Amino acid sequence: MSVKAGSVRTVVFNGAGAGTGLTSLVALVEDGHVVAEKLMAGRGASEHFAPVIRELLTQNNWTAAPDRVIAVIGPGSFTGLRSSLSLAAGLAAGWNCPTIGVTLGAAIRATLARPDAVCVSIARRGRVFVDQPHGPVTASQTVDLDPTGWACVTGDAVSEKTDWPCPVLPCEAPYALGIVQAAQGVAPGPLMPLYVDPPEAKPPAAGLRPAPL
Repeated sequence: MSVKAGSVRTVVFNGAGAGTGLTSLVALVEDGHVVAEKLMAGRGASEHFAPVIRELLTQNNWTAAPDRVIAVIGPGSFTGLRSSLSLAAGLAAGWNCPTIGVTLGAAIRATLARPDAVCVSIARRGRVFVDQPHGPVTASQTVDLDPTGWACVTGDAVSEKTDWPCPVLPCEAPYALGIVQAAQGVAPGPLMPLYVDPPEAKPPAAGLRPAPL
């Protein structure tokens, strides 16, 4: 594959649903066109991120470093996020290129071309993550959701509620170009997983072990 002078090449990751059985994605995008893409469904998708990206790079002769890496930072599966973002960050460090992280809701809004959509995604214990166009991502019990004033709703948790007072737009996972579109105007920075909930792990009652000598 020949590379045009001045072209922008992007490696795209979405592992937010890797531990939930939803679709994960790895893609190569050049100047707004998907050069290659691999969709992976199932809870074990995170195991395939590294071999898949190696296969796509080799098959499409991307031997030079890309210009950037864009990844969905969450919310989503703990394992899927950690695996995809660690790989994305490691590759970017080796390529010496910037990384940009976008939320799942922002990527879905860009995929649908609906910047006013509220994205609800499945959390644990009967709750959903709520990613609105403005403000932080939050978590709520499904029964406590208050969609008053929402323009429309989308995401993999829309089926958890049947009486939405606004239009429902089906979209469980963003497209590669939606992820790239969502990154426009977002400053490069570290790919840190977006954890809405506080960690459940607690330090040992007796304290942590001393550092090895």
